[in-house]
Amino acid sequence: MKEDARPWCHAIPSTKYPMKIKLLLTLFSALAMSFSGVALAADEDTPLSKEMTAMNKSLKTIKRQMADPAKKADNLELIGKVKAGIEKAHELSPKKTDKQADKAAYTAKFKDEMGDLSKAVGDLETAIKGDKADDAKKAMDKIYQLKEKGHKDFGVDED
Repeated sequence: MKEDARPWCHAIPSTKYPMKIKLLLTLFSALAMSFSGVALAADEDTPLSKEMTAMNKSLKTIKRQMADPAKKADNLELIGKVKAGIEKAHELSPKKTDKQADKAAYTAKFKDEMGDLSKAVGDLETAIKGDKADDAKKAMDKIYQLKEKGHKDFGVDED
């Protein structure tokens, strides 16, 4: 009678290592998803986005070490990189330009905003050269306001 009381237990095949199988399946799934994410991110990189990413990295470094007078030379070097990035970006156009009805106006607006950014970076450079911490902070705040405005105007998704 005991055999008839639990007939379902013989229907389930026993696995010797069920936890290892679950772990391996989870690992393979995670790897598959991460590789698909890398491929998508690589497709979205444009020359402009690469320049903007490099400028953002330099600006973040400047913001972190702006208060340290010993980092003045490093900050000025980073500002030089940001200025070079702005010049390169000025020659490029946003990814969504092709989708615009008035491409000339869209591109002109982009170039105007890049000009405003260039002026703000120039103000930051002047403040750092003159050891004016308050002016440097104001210039950095202006740069981040321009960044936010530009990203909103041109539909840039921030990560």
